[in-house]
Amino acid sequence: MPRKAIIRSDSNYYHITARSNNREYFYLPIDEVWSIMVSELKSLQQEHGLKVAAFVLMNNHFHLLVLTPTLDIDRLMYFFMKRVTLKMQKKTGRINKIFGGRYKGSLIDSFTYLVNVYKYILRNPIEAKLTRNAEDYVYSTLYFQLRIDAECPILIDKLFGDMVFKETHHSCELNWINQAFKPHEAQSIKMGLKKTHFAFEKDRSTGREITPELS
Repeated sequence: MPRKAIIRSDSNYYHITARSNNREYFYLPIDEVWSIMVSELKSLQQEHGLKVAAFVLMNNHFHLLVLTPTLDIDRLMYFFMKRVTLKMQKKTGRINKIFGGRYKGSLIDSFTYLVNVYKYILRNPIEAKLTRNAEDYVYSTLYFQLRIDAECPILIDKLFGDMVFKETHHSCELNWINQAFKPHEAQSIKMGLKKTHFAFEKDRSTGREITPELS
């Protein structure tokens, strides 16, 4: 089946994800993988103006919420995955593939979609039972937004204006992130992210989108 045409935008975010080859854990310890990936994201920010709203690295995949002012999401993700692959191959001495295939991307063109995808990304470590609270997961940009003494190597684009998380105070937004989606809501987002143009799953009986509650 041919790959679907890329939807190009310089004003809307994309959800990007890619898995390791055969869904195995990455060949390097996760802290080394994190270091390599954020280094490459930083380079793309400096070279092409890439904006990163959220990045979460898991044991065998990553989630990325980005905006590309230069209208070239495909080119930038090619650079990112190629450079990460070469660095990881060099460190491990392996010539095997690092990723199981090309990245998967979904354009997000409404604020309601965006905030729910943002929450979905940051909750991945919770759903994988790696942490109880999203802010405690080290390999997430949220972790660095909470800690003044832990500077993130990449610039984090603020989706909520000048909102600043505090280490000693859980804001309403942070409580909202840690509040679980209902199963049908999580499924709605998961199915939406499989589309090149994001949209919530529709209820079969009503035809209406299954939209998570924001409270």
